Amino acid sequence: MDHSKRLRKEQTEAEHRLWQRLRNHQLGMKFRRQHRIGGYIVDFACLEAGVVVELDGSQHLEQVEADTERTAFLEAHGMKVLRFWNDDVLLRTDAVLDAIWHAVQLPQQSMEQPAKQPAKQPAKQPPHPNPLPRRRGRGGKSGSNNSNSNGNGNSNRESGREGSNKISVVDTASDPSEAWQPNASLDALRLRARLNAQVRAFFAQRDVLEVETPVLSQAGNTEPNIESFTTQFTGHVSAGACTRWLRTSPEYPLKRLLAAGIGDCYELGRVFRNGEAGGRHNPEFTMLEWYRVGWDHVRLAEETVALVQGALALVGRSATVQSLSYRALFQRTLQLDPFSATLEQLQHALGDVQLDPDGLGRDDWLDLLVTHRIQPHFDLDTITIVHDWPASQAALARIRWPAPTEAGDGFPVAERFELYLGAVELANGYHELRDATEQRARFSHDNQRRAARGLVQPPPDGHLLGALPLMPHCAGVAVGMDRLLMAMLGTSRIADVLAFEFAGA
Repeated sequence: MDHSKRLRKEQTEAEHRLWQRLRNHQLGMKFRRQHRIGGYIVDFACLEAGVVVELDGSQHLEQVEADTERTAFLEAHGMKVLRFWNDDVLLRTDAVLDAIWHAVQLPQQSMEQPAKQPAKQPAKQPPHPNPLPRRRGRGGKSGSNNSNSNGNGNSNRESGREGSNKISVVDTASDPSEAWQPNASLDALRLRARLNAQVRAFFAQRDVLEVETPVLSQAGNTEPNIESFTTQFTGHVSAGACTRWLRTSPEYPLKRLLAAGIGDCYELGRVFRNGEAGGRHNPEFTMLEWYRVGWDHVRLAEETVALVQGALALVGRSATVQSLSYRALFQRTLQLDPFSATLEQLQHALGDVQLDPDGLGRDDWLDLLVTHRIQPHFDLDTITIVHDWPASQAALARIRWPAPTEAGDGFPVAERFELYLGAVELANGYHELRDATEQRARFSHDNQRRAARGLVQPPPDGHLLGALPLMPHCAGVAVGMDRLLMAMLGTSRIADVLAFEFAGA
């Protein structure tokens, strides 16, 4: 097997993570991975801009001379070389992407073009540094404008170290001697405590029971756009599987409690998602999830509005409310029907958002329209509820065929809703699926998609599948508490509401 092909098949975790953000022209230009230049195979290369990106592990501390020679060769052939440590990519992905994007905007005049073709002009920066499909998992999908930008194109807290061949993403916002201090202000931390207390009072008044469920489990989240953390248990094998998955939400164990007859319940606690670090994301964050027995998603959306309005009242704010179907939202804002529009019509509706369509399906294009053409224009002081999504985006929600009198007749819809405050998505709720056979098929389909992408395929949760037939008719919703606090304080930086963000924990 060709050495470059073997390297592509044996990517490191950092290489895989970065490739998911560079492929398909996501930064406006084509990148190649494991590309041969002379006698070297570089990790990533953008030939149009003359930029090479190299990822280094700890072994490179012992081969400085060889790396210097390699860099000199590449620069002599007209390439600008950016080097990042693997940890930079894994822990500060958005800042690494920001450095790469700025580099490709300055095409190297000395670059030798194949067949003497003129260098292409850099594409306009897309409105999102990673215009990939959003996460469809419970509570906390990627929102729009997910960068570290403060609005003028500059990173708020992370930047490249100038004058060094190795670009190390570091915090330059303050004196290093002050790095021990919390990210959030003390007032923000006190507001978080007040919000948590109000949430508990909200549910106590409604006789909804607070519960606690495991953070580690034997099964993982199969959703293709969510990556889980894992750890290894070193005790006796009688305790069960050694590989344990950190929960991305408390959904599965809460549903098992519902099946056992616990009734209305909620959990307020920490959840974990690997790779989601940046201006709006922290790999460890707080989620509120609750379930109402005998309710559907429409009724639960109304209660979610009440909770959000109560949170806003803590900072002297309120919001108007609008509710509309997914179909009506597209018809009103883009003048097209998301269920019947052709793929070409969906692509055309993206306008000047430039990306390679290779590998993107219909749901991906619909998600891009939501995040780039619809969501950014929601009114700041309006709570928007969008319900009845395409059946292909059901996740763990029930599917309904609308009656002839309903909008969307002829197309199945997922009985789920999303709630936005302004342009920020806060909540994702379902009229819950109770069919174990259907859920098993969805898990299998998820893992098939993960396999096609070369991703780990977590074991589906057999305990959940066993519980679903016994679970009562119910609806559930998850709210990202950090996102809610950000909206309350009017900040776009998740660090502003965290005692200590991931990079400084």
